Amino acid sequence: MVKLQLELSEKENSTVEVYKTVHKLKTKQEAIRAMINHFEVSIKPKNVGEKEYFK
Repeated sequence: MVKLQLELSEKENSTVEVYKTVHKLKTKQEAIRAMINHFEVSIKPKNVGEKEYFK
């Protein structure tokens, strides 16, 4: 488990607070976790062709 400590600007804090309230979450941590889960990451090699990569 990775622990993060974030310093949020006033605007960022407001965004998280609104998200938390709208989705009826109990903590900002839950709100940030839910916001992060909206994204998906895929990593692809930049300088290697797909044929070479998938050998």
